[in-house]
Amino acid sequence: MIPVVLFAVVWGGIPFYLMIIALAGISLHEWVSMARRTESAALHSIWGSVYILIGFLFCVLLREDQGFSAAVLFLLMVWAADIGAYFVGKYFGGPKMAPTISPNKTWAGLGGGCDFAGVAAVLYFSFNLLISPEAVFSWWMIFLVFILGVLIALAGQGGDLIISLMKRKTGVKDTGSLIPGHGGLLDRIDSMLLAAPVFYILFSLFSIDL
Repeated sequence: MIPVVLFAVVWGGIPFYLMIIALAGISLHEWVSMARRTESAALHSIWGSVYILIGFLFCVLLREDQGFSAAVLFLLMVWAADIGAYFVGKYFGGPKMAPTISPNKTWAGLGGGCDFAGVAAVLYFSFNLLISPEAVFSWWMIFLVFILGVLIALAGQGGDLIISLMKRKTGVKDTGSLIPGHGGLLDRIDSMLLAAPVFYILFSLFSIDL
């Protein structure tokens, strides 16, 4: 899915909006399907739908207000955080972070996710410095970009836990069966839903120029 997503984000316009509409529609369907398994189906359907729509709204605002380069940076940080958390967590193991919600998550994995996201952010930012003749190198800005990556990794883990909590509540292993071997769409994009508004706000506050 990565090439398709990157194409839509970089190209913008109709491809991007069609992708957002499709992803939001599938995500809402998966969430409501889970919510119907609970005693308070209406309540969970409403708050979950609002949460999902806000996440996608900020994905749109991020692309339109801050540009495709910032949007690509956001995706790279989220993906790097997921990869880092998985491999570092599998290699080092250790104490569980939230055993009753997501039994496979460890504190080592969280640290790995933060480091991978921070390094990915610095590498992408440095690449943009190299290709821009007007860019001015700043160690302070490099530090801010690394911190941004760490914070997005933390927000992504929070988003992951929100979806995991709902899955435990409804007794399902995956949010759906859209992607063979990987579950539903929400299983793949859960990190982005909470991380998108956090990134949008912090990116503006840090005044990062890409």
